[in-house]
Amino acid sequence: MMRFIFTFLLLSHAILVYAQSDTFFAQYKSRQVSGHVWVIHGPLEMPNVGNRGFMNNPAFIVTDKGVIVVDPGSTEEVGKMLLQRIGQLTHLPITHVLNTHIHGDHWLANDAIKQVYPEVIIMADPRMIKKARAGAGQSWLESMERMTEGLSRGTQITYPDKAVTDGAQFQIHGLSFRIHSVGKAHSDSDIMIELVDDSLLFTGDNVSYERIIRMDDGGFRDNIAACERAIRLKLKHYVPGHGPTGDVSRVVAMKKYLQIIYQSVAELYEQGMSDFEMKPLIIKKLTAYQSWSGFDELLGKTISLALLEVEQAEFE
Repeated sequence: MMRFIFTFLLLSHAILVYAQSDTFFAQYKSRQVSGHVWVIHGPLEMPNVGNRGFMNNPAFIVTDKGVIVVDPGSTEEVGKMLLQRIGQLTHLPITHVLNTHIHGDHWLANDAIKQVYPEVIIMADPRMIKKARAGAGQSWLESMERMTEGLSRGTQITYPDKAVTDGAQFQIHGLSFRIHSVGKAHSDSDIMIELVDDSLLFTGDNVSYERIIRMDDGGFRDNIAACERAIRLKLKHYVPGHGPTGDVSRVVAMKKYLQIIYQSVAELYEQGMSDFEMKPLIIKKLTAYQSWSGFDELLGKTISLALLEVEQAEFE
């Protein structure tokens, strides 16, 4: 009898968890942003219990021969949601996945796709592959589980298996792709993916919109250069790593934000100010960004990181 009661409680808990998951993800629909591309625009806040670790923009490209996924998301649960959304539009297989960079909120859902399509080819910058295999993947897995208080438990790591670097050009299912990568940028492992046929760029976290990006392992000057390259492409559609898809104004806003911070820090550093003293002065220049998710939480650290880069630049 006790075993029956225990089993019943486990099943009841599982049913409740699945019901909560379905209710949460139901609000996130696939939006067609170009001829071949669909995007699920996720929440903007950091991974937590409320958003079940979901916070990026999983995207997929539908062709007449198969599906290509860009940044499937952070957990097995997010990956299954993505598979469901794709299944609502096509029953063709997922043949390729592209990961834009090392941060786990963008790629830890690789495994959910690999389980269903074991022959899938997963592509990323070689720096990302090296970092992930050297321990960053496991660190992100543990961080995601901690931030979601265990909701992401069960997610497994599936690493990218094909390296693509700046300047690479290739075709998948008749569509043409180009890879763009500029220095350290957001994470020292970034690629931006141009879908030539749709005049569209997946920027990864080199560009975020309505959400402040973390710069812990990035470089302000290189990220600005990445934005400048994206702008020079003069494309019709830009899919940011976080926030709504739109035109080049998305990239311009990100570039301006990074420039304000880096240039202001450089100028105030010359005046002998500390990062603590700089912050209230820089906030006044960022009125257009104060409503962006993460502004209050990340700005102080962002200024400190910019100061480190300014100091290092003196020795270059």
